[in-house]
Amino acid sequence: MIEEQYLPEQKEIVISNRFVGENGQPIPWKIKALKEKEHQKIKKREGEDIEKYWGRFCANCVVLPNLNDEELLKSYGCHSADEVLKEMLTMGEYMILLKTVREQNCFEERKQNIKYDIKKP
Repeated sequence: MIEEQYLPEQKEIVISNRFVGENGQPIPWKIKALKEKEHQKIKKREGEDIEKYWGRFCANCVVLPNLNDEELLKSYGCHSADEVLKEMLTMGEYMILLKTVREQNCFEERKQNIKYDIKKP
């Protein structure tokens, strides 16, 4: 059915209070869900550790700010979106982003379903 092709609506969340707009308010980031086809491309790299996987996964889910913006990458001395995330964010901010990305892509829901299925008699 056609309605099954749509992904969850993008979510806006303040990842960090350090990035503020002209009005002095924190700028919300936009986070999207990925289709499984996109996820498989991220997952495909062999010999990569889980940290790099989650870094690329998060970077691919961030719509705003544009992590591939050349000026942004240059200002942080990075060559890729996943690298710039780790330079931009503190450990706690990165964990907020990771949690949001997992929720947006239904990882937490899946985890709960697995726990429920295991507990079934």
